[in-house]
Amino acid sequence: MPSSPQHTAIPGFTLLAPTIWERQPSPYIHAFSTNDPPSLIIVLPWTGAHGKHVAKYTDMYHVLFPSAHILCITTSTKDICLRSSKKKQRMLQPAVERILSHVDAHDGHANILVHAFSEGGSNKAVELAEAYQKTTGTRLPASALCLDSTPGHPHYRRLCNAIKKSLPPIPILNCTGLFIGSALLGGIWILYRCFKGYENNVISRTRGRLQDANYWDPTAPRCYFYSKGDELIAWQDIREHMGEALRSGAPVLDILGRGVFDVDED
Repeated sequence: MPSSPQHTAIPGFTLLAPTIWERQPSPYIHAFSTNDPPSLIIVLPWTGAHGKHVAKYTDMYHVLFPSAHILCITTSTKDICLRSSKKKQRMLQPAVERILSHVDAHDGHANILVHAFSEGGSNKAVELAEAYQKTTGTRLPASALCLDSTPGHPHYRRLCNAIKKSLPPIPILNCTGLFIGSALLGGIWILYRCFKGYENNVISRTRGRLQDANYWDPTAPRCYFYSKGDELIAWQDIREHMGEALRSGAPVLDILGRGVFDVDED
């Protein structure tokens, strides 16, 4: 199925492994005053995110926390629709190793911020957390988790909108890709509805794994950023998940914005 190129360069980053990018801290800029800045920021963009759009967020983090390392792990439509968790976690091993080396360098006291965008980013976040847990026997040491326009429940039309957003802007490629992607998504939808079980689809499993204490510290602060105008993720789904996190004891920051992150701006 057509998808945006996953090796599109992210300004300021070097390619560590396929889909995994790294930005080194700046030794020349002082961070804004903060008592406990993150030492590592893990950014997990939306499906098919273009490097120049991702850079708007990574540049902001670099200015706010210039002493922090930044890892950026991208997601393709193929990741979401076709790749198994086992395959995705195998591809994430270079990121796990980099996180481990960072934790060791900080004597086990690294301050890690995880920022996941939309369903593609949140799925990659839980795959990373599970890969880390399987490698180390401990949960991913995330000090804070920002869930940006995620997680939702699976809604067919909204998922088709997400596929459309991830495709190239060239009209013929966009239309062809949307047709093929929607047909494939429909087949997957029927497969889970009728045979594998609705609760076992990628989005529902991602939603549950974000609350799993085996992978995440349930006391770590969470920020939910969302919009009532989001065409991809229903805001009610996000608020429902936020309520579950609150009941489990997580400190939660609820940010209702005017709009969602911009995937189209040049």
